Amino acid sequence: MGDRILVPFSGDGSGESEVTWGQRNVLRMMQLAGEAVMIGGTMPLAEGTTVENIVNLLGFIVERNHSLRTRFRFRDDGEPVQVLYSSGEVALDIVDIGPDEDPAEAAEAVRIGYEKAPFDITADWPVCMAVIRQEGVPVWFAAMYPHVAIDGLGFEALVADLANLDQDTGERLAPREGMQPFELAKQQQTPAALRQSAASIKYWEQMVQAAPRHRFDTKYEPRDPQWWELVFDSQAMYLATTSIAARTGANTGSVLLGAYAVALAKLCGKNPSAIRTFVSNRFRPGLQHSVTPLVASCLCVVDVADTDFDTVALRAWRSQLKAGKFSYFDPRDLFAMFDRLAAETGEPVDLLCYFNDLRRATAAARPGPLPTAEEIEAALPLTTLTWGPHTDVPDAQTFMEVNPVPDTVNIMLRVDTEVVTTEQQEEIVREMERILVAAAFDAAYPTGVSAHAVVSS
Repeated sequence: MGDRILVPFSGDGSGESEVTWGQRNVLRMMQLAGEAVMIGGTMPLAEGTTVENIVNLLGFIVERNHSLRTRFRFRDDGEPVQVLYSSGEVALDIVDIGPDEDPAEAAEAVRIGYEKAPFDITADWPVCMAVIRQEGVPVWFAAMYPHVAIDGLGFEALVADLANLDQDTGERLAPREGMQPFELAKQQQTPAALRQSAASIKYWEQMVQAAPRHRFDTKYEPRDPQWWELVFDSQAMYLATTSIAARTGANTGSVLLGAYAVALAKLCGKNPSAIRTFVSNRFRPGLQHSVTPLVASCLCVVDVADTDFDTVALRAWRSQLKAGKFSYFDPRDLFAMFDRLAAETGEPVDLLCYFNDLRRATAAARPGPLPTAEEIEAALPLTTLTWGPHTDVPDAQTFMEVNPVPDTVNIMLRVDTEVVTTEQQEEIVREMERILVAAAFDAAYPTGVSAHAVVSS
């Protein structure tokens, strides 16, 4: 890796606390995956940036955010506890590269190294950071954080707070905003929060009861590796979702969720489609600027049979709104409800299809005049499908992400090849494109799913 600088930090607060609901969600995800889930990235450094500037930055973010100086321990009963430290030292790696090497590639290699390296949440500090130097000059930057410390919007809050640091002097220019994890964990045990959790679990149970017991009935010989991934990029889908969103009033994410619901129903012969979507809880008081995981999944159940696609898009939109309302809950209550239903029915709860729209600014419909049919047709040959990477890290049956790529719809779809073949995997995204393009100028375009042909249990 190169040289390593130990950066001292100190900050307010210390001790132990129960974990937050968001931390518990991520800890369970890590348990199922068998490894820490890391998030972060790389970026070029502005000309004139010094190593001392990055030292000041690292000390600043760790001091300000309790989640970045928190480790975890597990009690004898297996329950996790968060442990906050008031002081310590965190490492900054310095990587020197040759004059002919690509600093972006070097930074990406460091990022991948952080992502793949073993990470111990009981012993390691939850930030991995490096400066890439070329001929002694800092030119690039890499940082990765375990998901148990931060989520995507928390990362944005972290970056926004850097405006309150003078990177040359290290001076703090304003106090930190946002609720810290200890305070949040305490708040989540109040009667009001527990009532919200109970209401959310009640909604979940209603949705589970409305969904098919099993999404996929067929099992195949899994590929090696077992979880396969593709990226599908379609400008035609982007233009089509703009038209449908304008006509229906649904947002483009709901339009895509509706198309995913139709594709799954056609593939499996089951209706309605039950899909877990990710919802941020940052609209709740005090949480907008918090650097801690606050994303939760909630269940959208979308009836797609014997109707037109505009109706499906609106149903998906309404389902997402409800999911947002009922996304704040103690995961232990959810798992207990799953166990109770499994005991009552003799069947496990099977809800392993996911949809995660990572776009924010890029989720907006195309500005200006609506696209013409000729524009959409002309965009179809530009569609690309790329395979990989594949993995043996356990994951969902189907996991779809909409990536924040402007002026297109860029979808990652990962599947468990034990229940979805790679041919079916491709069929899902191509069916989504087909129905969106067909529905772009036909408000009555049918989904093609018949209730009489659908298995509902």
